[in-house]
Amino acid sequence: MIALSRQLSAISLALLALTATASASDMAGVEDPDAPTVGVSIDKTEAHVGDRLTLTISAVAKAGIAVMLPAKVDTGKLEILDRNDSDKAGRDLGDGRRSHRFVLGVSAYETGELEVPPLEVTYLLPSGQVRSVETEPLTINVRPLLAADEQHPDVQPERPPHSAWVEDQRVVRALKWGGIGLGGAIVLLTAALLIRRAWKRRTPAAVIAAANVPRRAPDAVAIEKLTALRAKGQFAVDGYRPFYFALTEIVREYLGARYGFDALEMTTTEVLDELQKRAEHLVQEGGEVPRFFSSCDLVKFAKAGSTNEGALAALDAAQAIVLSTAAPLEEAAQSISGPVRLPRDPEAGSG
Repeated sequence: MIALSRQLSAISLALLALTATASASDMAGVEDPDAPTVGVSIDKTEAHVGDRLTLTISAVAKAGIAVMLPAKVDTGKLEILDRNDSDKAGRDLGDGRRSHRFVLGVSAYETGELEVPPLEVTYLLPSGQVRSVETEPLTINVRPLLAADEQHPDVQPERPPHSAWVEDQRVVRALKWGGIGLGGAIVLLTAALLIRRAWKRRTPAAVIAAANVPRRAPDAVAIEKLTALRAKGQFAVDGYRPFYFALTEIVREYLGARYGFDALEMTTTEVLDELQKRAEHLVQEGGEVPRFFSSCDLVKFAKAGSTNEGALAALDAAQAIVLSTAAPLEEAAQSISGPVRLPRDPEAGSG
C-alpha cells in the first residue's frame, strides 16, 4: 500500500509539471495586444569599410504608450557613431496611434556579410508595466576599399629623372596683357573724344557762348554793388546794422576774389591774417583796410550805432579800398613807385 501511494504521488507531480509547462508555453505564444509594431531599415545594404550608414528604428504604438530605445543598443559588429532620439515623443497618426522613430549613425570596419542583430525596443504601459519587443535582424555586405586583386599591388620600379624643355610663357603673357591694356586705353580715349564731340554738337550755342564770356573784374563787380547799396539808402534801419553787414560782405567778396582766397567764410581776423600773406601793404599798422573792418565791426557786433554821415563815410572808404587796389591801377602804381598805400585818415594821423 505504501509503495502504491508513493507511485500515485509521483504521477501527480509529473502531471502538475506537465500542466505548468504547457500553460507557460501557451502564454509565451500569445502576443501582447498593446505591443507596438516595430521595424528597422538601413540606407545601404552594400557599403565600403568606414562608410557612414544610417540605421532607422521605427515603431507605431497606441496613444498613451511610451516607446523608448535602451541607452545601450547592441548593433553587433557595427559601431555607433551618433544617435538621434528627437522623434521619440512620436507623431500623431490621427487614428489613436503615434509613430516613433530613432536614428543611429553607424559604420562597419570589418568586411563580408555582417548581421545587425534584433534590436530591443522598450515600451511603457499606462499601468506602469515595462515590456519590450525586438526588430527583425538585418544583413549588410561590407566590401574593402580595394578590390581583391589590388590588396597587394606590385611596387613600381624607380624611374631615373629626365630633363625636359619647358617654354617660359611669362614674356608671352606680359605682351598679351600689355596689348590688351593698350587696346583698352585706346578704346577709352576714342570713346572720350566721341562723347566730347557729341556733347559739343548737342550743347546749345547760347550755353557755349555763356561759358566763353570772360569773367568780370572783381573791382567792377564791387563798385557796381557799392553803387546799388548807396542808391538804396535807408542806412538807419535796425540801428544801421544791416547796412554795415552788407557793406562788409561786398568788401570781403572783393578782397577774396582779388587776392585768391575765400574771404566770405572767414572772420575779420582771419581775413587780415590772409591778407598779411598775400598783400602785406594793405594791413600795415594804421592802414585803411584794418580801420575799415574795425569800425564796421563795432556797429555790427558791439551795437555802437552810427549816423547817415558815418554810413556814407564808410561807403566812401569801401569804394577807396576797391579803386586803390584794383589790379590795373595797382600794377601801374607798383611799376612806378611801389605798392599803393591808402591815405590815412587825417584825424587819425594828427592823433
